[in-house]
Amino acid sequence: MKATILSVLLLLIVSTLSAQRITGPISPHFQQWLQANGYASNDFNRRDLGSSGSFGGRADENQKIVNQPVVFVHGNSDLALQKDAISTYQTGWDQTAAFFLKEGYTAAELYATTWGPAQSSQALQQTYKCEYVLRIRRFIEAVLAYTNASKIDVIGHSMGVAIARRAVKGGSECNLGAALTNRVDTFLGLAGVNYGLCTCQYAGIITTCNANDGFFPGQCGSQSICAFTLQECVQTQYATFMQNLNEDPTKEGDNIFAFWSNSDEILGQGSKAFGKVTARIPNMNGSKTYNSLKHMDVKDKTGADQLKAVRDHLIDMTDLPGGGFQGNGSSLPTWSLPDISGLISSGLAALQGGGRPENRANLPMLNLPDIPSFFSSSFQSISDSLKNLFNGRLIL
Repeated sequence: MKATILSVLLLLIVSTLSAQRITGPISPHFQQWLQANGYASNDFNRRDLGSSGSFGGRADENQKIVNQPVVFVHGNSDLALQKDAISTYQTGWDQTAAFFLKEGYTAAELYATTWGPAQSSQALQQTYKCEYVLRIRRFIEAVLAYTNASKIDVIGHSMGVAIARRAVKGGSECNLGAALTNRVDTFLGLAGVNYGLCTCQYAGIITTCNANDGFFPGQCGSQSICAFTLQECVQTQYATFMQNLNEDPTKEGDNIFAFWSNSDEILGQGSKAFGKVTARIPNMNGSKTYNSLKHMDVKDKTGADQLKAVRDHLIDMTDLPGGGFQGNGSSLPTWSLPDISGLISSGLAALQGGGRPENRANLPMLNLPDIPSFFSSSFQSISDSLKNLFNGRLIL
């Protein structure tokens, strides 16, 4: 009797754990629907990647869709689902999907396909090419038709944010057609690259940093070094794809949110390019800033915040005092720091340690080196960033 009870309990535990873990690839029912409705050539299943290439779909025709479907768009060299236990930058959407399942969603309401080669060795060759944008556009259209949902939610991470933004906005670029704005309830960008990467400022020869559809951050007036620009300035001539995307007034959905971290090792300190948060989305409704999360953590460790954004259209600021923002993106609060050139001209002695201590105490804690070594250390930092770039660390 005891053995029987124990067996039943173990079965229940295993069943519960399995129910809270998303599995790939997309369901046979969804695959059959895709085949019958003109999507066979898109290979959203990604057979070459096995169970990691995709997920989502009904178990059968009778399964009801209760929650608003969510489409997930991963970043550079990532996959729909985790590749293996040791790949730091190929964690997929496993953790987010598991959280959504725990909160009442089903696999019939959660969807993703892999849009790139899913090879870390090819990360530096990836750009915002139309092939990827069109693939995600077609996938979003397929999910809308398959689920018969009036609206869906879209969550993108890293490079996938801008790809998804363009896919939704539509337009003549990539010949996408009409915007899907009225079909998207919430658009959420996680650690996205919308204004370029400072790492790419001096790496134009690398494909992923090009000034057309790469991450080139452009120029910013008199500010010459992207990573050391403290106050936000107006960027010009940054990568054409991103600039066109940001200047397009078409919205990504009814509710637009962005999350980023001040400790993102890929986007850089503060997730900024020329003093502007590169993860920011123009005219967004709200944002959340984390202090210590790494690049993949912004996707993998924020499930509760993601759910609150898509389901409640709210940003939870209770766990991060001052770290969130709810409102119109045009009035996003900023932290103002003095301009470096101004500090140098008016307070050279103070910065070098020769001024009065009380004057130095009134300055923000910039942690800058002494003036003679400032530029040499700045370029050493840029050099270190480029080494990371060449070592395949630019996983977006």
